[in-house]
Amino acid sequence: MNKTQKLVKYLQDKGDWTKSSELAASFNVSDRQIRKYISNINSVVKLIQSGPLGYRIDNSKINDFITKQNTSSTEKERRQKYIIQKLVTSVNGIDIFDIADELYVSESSIKKDIQSLKPFLSKCHISIKRSHNTVTLDGNEENKRRLMYYLVQDYNFNTNIYDDNSKLFDLDYNYQEIKNGIVQSLKKYNLICNDYALNNMTIHLGIILKRLKDGYQLEGIVKDDSVAGLDIYKAAVDISCWIKKHFNIELSEAELINISLIFKNNINQFKQLNYNELGLHNINQYVDQRYIDITKKLIQRVEENYYLQPFKEEFQTKFILHIQNLFFRAKNNFRVKNPLADIIRTNYPLIYDIAVFVAKELHTQYDITLNEDEIAFISFHIGSYFENNAFIKLTRVNCAFIYTDYYDFYKITLDRIKQKFKDKISIVSISPLNRFNNILSDDIDLLILPLGFQYDTNTPKITIKPFPDEKDWDNLEKTIYGISQKKQKRELRDYILNFFSEELYLKNPNYTDGFDAVKKMNDRLMELGYVDKDFLDDVLSREELSTTAFNGIAVPHTLTARSTYRSFIYIAIFNNGIQWTDEKYVNVIMMIGTNKNSRKLFLKFFDQLIKIFDTQANINLLLNTENFNDFYIALDSLFSE
Repeated sequence: MNKTQKLVKYLQDKGDWTKSSELAASFNVSDRQIRKYISNINSVVKLIQSGPLGYRIDNSKINDFITKQNTSSTEKERRQKYIIQKLVTSVNGIDIFDIADELYVSESSIKKDIQSLKPFLSKCHISIKRSHNTVTLDGNEENKRRLMYYLVQDYNFNTNIYDDNSKLFDLDYNYQEIKNGIVQSLKKYNLICNDYALNNMTIHLGIILKRLKDGYQLEGIVKDDSVAGLDIYKAAVDISCWIKKHFNIELSEAELINISLIFKNNINQFKQLNYNELGLHNINQYVDQRYIDITKKLIQRVEENYYLQPFKEEFQTKFILHIQNLFFRAKNNFRVKNPLADIIRTNYPLIYDIAVFVAKELHTQYDITLNEDEIAFISFHIGSYFENNAFIKLTRVNCAFIYTDYYDFYKITLDRIKQKFKDKISIVSISPLNRFNNILSDDIDLLILPLGFQYDTNTPKITIKPFPDEKDWDNLEKTIYGISQKKQKRELRDYILNFFSEELYLKNPNYTDGFDAVKKMNDRLMELGYVDKDFLDDVLSREELSTTAFNGIAVPHTLTARSTYRSFIYIAIFNNGIQWTDEKYVNVIMMIGTNKNSRKLFLKFFDQLIKIFDTQANINLLLNTENFNDFYIALDSLFSE
């Protein structure tokens, strides 16, 4: 818990006005630093009120503060980013006391920040050296550029790619201008790339220009026979001429090879590739057999673990291409950025979870470690499968179609309904008006009636014209969607509520952090006979690949059913939150375990379950419960809405 978070908790516990001097003494900092903390807190949400008697919490805004805090960078994270920025752009390093004054913190805080940065920097093969009070970065130019790329987290297409509170690296070059230059160079040699790849190349080239302008060059003369003479090298030469013309910067041979490799990692390696003609019968013309075999094995494991229908040939061929490119990037230690990674993880939990499973298989079998950006790109492929598969689609609506018996004109309308809503409805009964009463049953969700016919029933109904117009189709679609959602929620309620029990419910347990919570909850599960000794390792290995924390909830779980004897949902609620990761606090931990018998059906409801909990208003409702009975009633109301 950082100082600002501790300050909020201190004022919450105090529950009344507190003088600045008391806060300064409690936190062993100056009054000025307390004002700095409060300013940072109120920049997120105006949570802390000030007056003649000191400071106090505005309790009406605490939930808004928790929500925004969970989705924004912490003060410590922003400070450490700023320290790296200063280090990577300062020839002679930085002075600890100067940076402490600049950031309004103590020198001991800066020393701790520097110590915390060492593991992160080591991933880029960079170390920190300290001589007295001066700190410098030790590493080659290529790795420092990679570090800069890692730090660019918050950017979107066609915007300032360094849109950050600390103005990381103060880039002088126009994103759109650089992108256009790349596009023209690639086009000249018929080289193809997608928008994500183009975005990545633009960022890399922007960093190169910045470093060259500041006087930093790649060391030595680099030769790489894998790109020499290829069109990607010719495109790099072309872009170097463009850079010389527009920015008066000369590129060395080492820089040309570097840009060539960036292009190679991002563009489609097969210029003449026609996806419409590509299939399993000819994929070996474009991809090494090794990657074909690896991909087929991965797909088989996914089908078995998630009980999925076989993946179609079109999916397999595109995924094979992706896996080969993924291995190439891993071999060259090349990182790609996916600006939609967090959106995919949050909005499509099951799809993302399957992608995490693929990442785990690659790590276990082939020692390939993927970051969340790469996992998100795998999610794109998995998502395309679900678009053509009914596994997680909306629950079908059972319809009774009632028509006026006049020749066979009704068949035109009926055929159009079936065609428009084929994946969303089941026509379980078709009847003329004169036999209408004989076809009603409890399993009918919607009556589709002819215009002008009135019928008093509790079953939802809608009337349409003999030859429906756009308004009819719109009304029918909205009605079907609404009934489907309610039906799915009822199915979810009837199924999922059985997974909760009083013995697996905790309110404000005394856990120090997320790891402590998972370990102690696992101990309890083992004691009750729900899981075996491997469950904890399975949960932690899943968490290591990508956090299961969303806005205010963490959902630790395993990727397989192998370590679960009995299916369960273990709930722990924390009114004041618990630290899940360095950046995230959560109010609810929902640990999930599914055995083989229930896993297939449970997976169908996984997304909907997460979405019910991943709403601050719903979390607040659960936070206000004091025991399992209250919790169960509140939960039941959420499913019943």
